[in-house]
Amino acid sequence: MQYFDQKKQIKNLNRRSFFLLLTKLSLFSAISYRLFDIQITNSSKYKTLSKNNQINVEILYPVRGIIKDRKGNIIASNLKVFDLYIIPEQTKNLNKALNDLSNFIDLDFKTKRQIINLSKTVKKFEKIKVLENLDWKTLEMLETNKNYLEGISLVEDFQRIYPQNESFSHLLGYVNKPSKKDLNLPYISNMPLLNIGKQGLEKTFNELLVGQPGNREVEVNSSGRIIREISKKLSTKGKELNLSIDSKIQKYLTSIIVEHKAGSIVLLDIETGEILSMVSTPNFNSNLIIQKPNVDYWNSLLNNSLSPLTNRSIQGLYAPGSTFKMIVAIAALKDGLIDKNDKVFCEGKIEFGDRFFHCWKTKGHGNMDIVSAIQESCDVFFYNLSIKVGIDRIAEVAKDFGLGQTYNVELLNQKEGIIPNKKWKKNTYKESWYGGETLNAAIGQGYVLTSPLQLAIMTARIASGGKKIDPSILKISKKTSFNNMNKYAESLKIINEAMFKVVNESKGTAINSKASNFNFSGKTGTSQVKKITMAERESDNFRKKEIEWKNRDHALFVGYMPSEKPRYSLSVVIEHGGSGASTAAPIARDVFQFIKDTI
Repeated sequence: MQYFDQKKQIKNLNRRSFFLLLTKLSLFSAISYRLFDIQITNSSKYKTLSKNNQINVEILYPVRGIIKDRKGNIIASNLKVFDLYIIPEQTKNLNKALNDLSNFIDLDFKTKRQIINLSKTVKKFEKIKVLENLDWKTLEMLETNKNYLEGISLVEDFQRIYPQNESFSHLLGYVNKPSKKDLNLPYISNMPLLNIGKQGLEKTFNELLVGQPGNREVEVNSSGRIIREISKKLSTKGKELNLSIDSKIQKYLTSIIVEHKAGSIVLLDIETGEILSMVSTPNFNSNLIIQKPNVDYWNSLLNNSLSPLTNRSIQGLYAPGSTFKMIVAIAALKDGLIDKNDKVFCEGKIEFGDRFFHCWKTKGHGNMDIVSAIQESCDVFFYNLSIKVGIDRIAEVAKDFGLGQTYNVELLNQKEGIIPNKKWKKNTYKESWYGGETLNAAIGQGYVLTSPLQLAIMTARIASGGKKIDPSILKISKKTSFNNMNKYAESLKIINEAMFKVVNESKGTAINSKASNFNFSGKTGTSQVKKITMAERESDNFRKKEIEWKNRDHALFVGYMPSEKPRYSLSVVIEHGGSGASTAAPIARDVFQFIKDTI
């Protein structure tokens, strides 16, 4: 009986072992089949799934560097703003959520429809922008009612802002999203949503101002949903830019030129070459270009016949008029073709070839020497002088004094202008130079074209006694030295004497703009834009008649102060302003007065 029970137990044990073995074999087979399926049969599928559950790198965009004036005042900075997004996945009904949101913000049917359509093309957990740059009242209202609004998300951002509005528009320009061409630049190639400078100094110094991006490494699943953050490297803010411009002066110059339809004022520090102010009118508001929507404002600029986007200080080209007479005088004095005592009689016109060349003073100035000819701006004197000097010598001196060229200064789209000579005309028009064209050039007309910046540089070089001053738009921290044009030293003493008399002595064309408590020197210019007929010249009152704005002469003045030890030079150009003496010279006086009282 005992033997039988033992045999029965062994039989039961063998049966259990068999079933256990069978179970193990089944499990092993299942696992083997699954491994075969994963690794062999559907290997490509699972490789794809594995890759989709991967590490993504998100760009952390840097904050743009600020721009300051010479005294540390901020003229371009970044304002912290908030943008409103909605996340479809976090709403029970997106349409209802948008309707609820429209109770708090202006959300029209078209915008809601665009958001709903967009939600069908993006992943449900992705954010859709609803509104950017929320004002504080709207932000506070949304924050207060956030618990009652499904799916909304308020995201912090930074917007470029220009505290001085129009005063710095041409200098600073504005920022916007990069174009495809911009994305080829190495320092922004990986930041497609970054705002970059599109005009002005914002564009010139993009690489400095942009900063360095950071990044965030996140693990995402095959749907793109973030599972976890792995690492984070913060972005580096762009560097600071310090300009030579004085905000206080810039604001004042803008205020006194804005009443004129179009023109420019450029002010330089003669000792350093720093540009203390550069204004152009009409101007624009960079803030309104940046803010969205901006279509109406942008179109108003593009459709304005006066081209507000043009920086006339460096892009405007004008016949310099009588301000160019100093160049002709310097050329003659330097080569000994005339001295201080030589005189020419002006009877109001000169005959050359088969035509007459007229002086602005119809009845003439009488006997003129080189000082009085500059003081009273006698055209006939300079007609005669130019015949002796010749256009090639005049052009050589003009180049030495900064005309007809661009400068190594960080201002984009500078225009070179035209300082003509015989070779230039041959290359440009395939024609020979005519003697009468020299007479026209002698009074700053004909082919001669200059920019306001060039005229300010010319004046600074004359005032300094021949230092080859170059401009700078950046603040200079160390003492500046310039090469001396010693060959002009003696000539410039005579020119500076004449420029003093223009403003401070009787018969000077700018005597009515003489300052009461300080001395400044200068030269008026009137640039003719409409041909004057013989009948008009013979009329006693043709200059007093009311002329349509677009046909009036341009008014110019170049000058420096103080006369005794020059520190500041400027150029004033008022398009269709009429006479340089009556329009441009008083502006120059007011600018110098402001500087004297301010600095």
